[in-house]
Amino acid sequence: MENLKKAAVKLFEDDLKKSLSRIEIEDGLNQMMQNYNKKYKKNAKQKFIKFITQYHQKIRDNNLKLIEEVNNSKDFGGEFIITVEWRASRMWRSNPKSFTNYGFESRSIGGCGYDKLSTATAEALNSHLPFLKLLYTEKDKKIKNFLEENKDKDAKNGFNREVLGYGSGYNILPHFEGGVGVSCHMSILKNLGIEMRQITDAKNTDVFLIKRMEAQHE
Repeated sequence: MENLKKAAVKLFEDDLKKSLSRIEIEDGLNQMMQNYNKKYKKNAKQKFIKFITQYHQKIRDNNLKLIEEVNNSKDFGGEFIITVEWRASRMWRSNPKSFTNYGFESRSIGGCGYDKLSTATAEALNSHLPFLKLLYTEKDKKIKNFLEENKDKDAKNGFNREVLGYGSGYNILPHFEGGVGVSCHMSILKNLGIEMRQITDAKNTDVFLIKRMEAQHE
């Protein structure tokens, strides 16, 4: 996943450069210090430069660490089952919670005005590194040519959706977004050769089965 690693490093360099450029102007420095809730009695600019550099370095290092962890994970195989249970809530009427056959259990998902079912399936999918490996591998294959052909585009925003489909996140590292509708997750996985289908649609339970698509023989 060298192309993805290079993109993560370049994003760090670009973001840091933008931040350092902004704080060259006093108003920009004051605004950014306010954004990050930072106050200094002396040498404010110097101290904030140190802070913002370390801040972006931490993001870069975390991204590189996650890429390595995902790259070393197992390939997807067998079957993956997501069970979503809906439980009564006094405030939100009904909250979903997802479980997988790999032992993952999500938080109770509350709120209203968005698709809570796909938020539950997103948490389940993102818990399984082999699925992230599929996303990362596909992006790694296409990122170099894409950026060369679309130099005016920001690699941080929009790229995942154009390569992997709607619902694959905005950051340099793709993931399954919540609130976008389960059909988006199904579409992303289908493009990667994985079938996700709903096998139970009961009043308080939804169950999804995910497995590799069978090869089509002529």
